[in-house]
Amino acid sequence: MRLSLLRLFFLVIVAALASCRGGGDKSTDSADGSGSAGNKVIRIAEVTAPTSIFPHKLTNAVEGLIASQIHEGLVRINPKDLSIMPGLAEKWDISPDGKKITFFLRKGVKFQNAGALIDKSIELTTKDIKFTFELLCTDRPTNLHFQTVCKDRLVGANEFYIASTKPEKQELKGLKIIDDYTFSVELLNSPHIFLEILANPVAAIINQTAYEASKENTNVGIGPFVLDEKASTKKHIALYKNVNYYGKDKAGKSLPYIDSLIIEIVASSEEALMGFKSGRFDLITSVPNNQLKQLVEENIKSFKGNPPVSIIDQRPEMLSSYYLFNVNKPPFNNKKLRQAINYAIDRDRIIERVLFGQAHGPAVNGIVPPSFSFYKSNSIVGYSLDIPKAKKLLKEAGYPDGKGLPEIQLFVNAGNTRNNTVAGEIQKQLKNNINVNVTFESLPNAEKFYLQVKGKGDMYRDGWMADYPSPESFLSVFYGEPVTSDTSHMAYPNTIKYKNAEFDKYYKLGRDALSRDSSSVYFLKAEQILVNDAPLIPLWYDSNCRLISSRLKNFQSNALRYFDFTQVSVEENKK
Repeated sequence: MRLSLLRLFFLVIVAALASCRGGGDKSTDSADGSGSAGNKVIRIAEVTAPTSIFPHKLTNAVEGLIASQIHEGLVRINPKDLSIMPGLAEKWDISPDGKKITFFLRKGVKFQNAGALIDKSIELTTKDIKFTFELLCTDRPTNLHFQTVCKDRLVGANEFYIASTKPEKQELKGLKIIDDYTFSVELLNSPHIFLEILANPVAAIINQTAYEASKENTNVGIGPFVLDEKASTKKHIALYKNVNYYGKDKAGKSLPYIDSLIIEIVASSEEALMGFKSGRFDLITSVPNNQLKQLVEENIKSFKGNPPVSIIDQRPEMLSSYYLFNVNKPPFNNKKLRQAINYAIDRDRIIERVLFGQAHGPAVNGIVPPSFSFYKSNSIVGYSLDIPKAKKLLKEAGYPDGKGLPEIQLFVNAGNTRNNTVAGEIQKQLKNNINVNVTFESLPNAEKFYLQVKGKGDMYRDGWMADYPSPESFLSVFYGEPVTSDTSHMAYPNTIKYKNAEFDKYYKLGRDALSRDSSSVYFLKAEQILVNDAPLIPLWYDSNCRLISSRLKNFQSNALRYFDFTQVSVEENKK
């Protein structure tokens, strides 16, 4: 049965989280994590190692977490309510027709005194804006986010991208520099979604000098924390306070309050939990499902103390978990086979028996989670367990009772035992329900990602955390217009190179609509087409559980998993 008692308990704990407030700051440039006197350090455990923290190469939530501390964009997300608030732009004006935004930069904002900019004092101007947008619109293998930020959004972006490999100098038509601190962008569609996208670290502002010195290896930004390159390794990312950061609190105190932020990459969520219990970590972003009930029962006093020793926070997230099919080769270029497998999976059983109730619900209404009040996701007709229909479709696909179907190869990413237990459950269900054989392999995320984009294997464990709070972000994963036959070209985020002209048609209509209501109508049509074509197996909508030390004051959790540490302070509880 579902952990209804736990859910009630979580409401109490979240209330405790909201009450944790405080302040205080010390200044140091050490990020070794030693925790020496006066050094306010926050330590976070993650299980996915970053492969890059350069904004244009980000592909997962951990990379985004790190990059968003080092870099900053024109606007930021308010971690309390996910609204858009000023960042490097102190204000902006939207034209009456919604097609133009004029931005006004803050004056006196400096890039970090690090890397190629060490011993320099370089102020942010519209030169950096021009360089960043042109770089985002340049065709190069490491630019994964032209499509996310600029393609079909910024006037002239598509033309600039096509011409960017030619020697002739190009102008980005939709970007107008007015003076050193003022510029405008001309848009093809919604200014509100564009602003939400600009808050994502993939759209952070890049300094030309820093970039030209190290290209995508540059770690110099303009954000609240600086990467300590000497102290950092692939599994130990050390950040220290940017003492020249422009941000101040309401009282005029310089931000951030803390001195350093350490992100440790551990082997598993179980190791992260052990580290939290021992005091090694202040925050773990995912509690192992199979240990959640025991954790609450054994530590009820520490959670309910006044103040609590630690805080457990569970909430629905803008995150969907699913499997992807390799749709471009047999056997999964067969739609009826994909549909049969979708009908053969008992999603409720996975949530009950494997996730121990730690999910917002089974994904029986497509890929977009029920996180948006304006989007009627429950109108999408998806898949739930129907074994007779699965067997019928399997027969129509040419594999009666599973005969003739080769063993299916599934790749899942390592680091979270949940991925293996879910794969094992699906392996068992497909064998028992429709006589389909699956073998699965657990791989480091970077290796699994490589095999996925190269079309190796048959199925892949995957998931999508919204880049921005819109259904569009989820549907963008399957937008096929940028897909080409060039196997070296990755049309990120469409890693399986899925193409469906009808889906693309309604996706574009939704993307280009100027009102949220009209865009939702088109997006719902696109999503139903996607679900019917079944290039994926939607499994569940995530409801993540994280543990937070009560030493952290004013830490805000949210459905977008966006962590802003600029106003978080560290304060030891008085006993």
